[in-house]
Amino acid sequence: MISAARLVSSRIARSNLAPRAVTAVGSTRQMNALGDKLASKEKVEEDRYIRAREAELAEAKAKAAGAEAKAKELEAKSAELVAKNNAAMNDVANMLATTGDVVSEAGLANLVDWKHSS
Repeated sequence: MISAARLVSSRIARSNLAPRAVTAVGSTRQMNALGDKLASKEKVEEDRYIRAREAELAEAKAKAAGAEAKAKELEAKSAELVAKNNAAMNDVANMLATTGDVVSEAGLANLVDWKHSS
């Protein structure tokens, strides 16, 4: 009984295996074509991702350059304002020195602010 079961199972296995082997040999061309299609789609997706990433990096670089330019411009304006205030403080101090009056540094700064605000 066991030997009959083995015989039947081996015949079933052979009959099931033979068509699959033939199908597998015939379908390798289809599998290769499918693999080529998937590879080309994958390549397209990679290229699309690379282009998007390069665009993001270029945009970030442009923003950084713009921020750096603004910082330099702000620094130049700040230096100009400080120089202008120092010149005005010197003018006020010279005027007060000619009359013999004495004013503290904070007082001079307040006078300069008052002069530039009006």
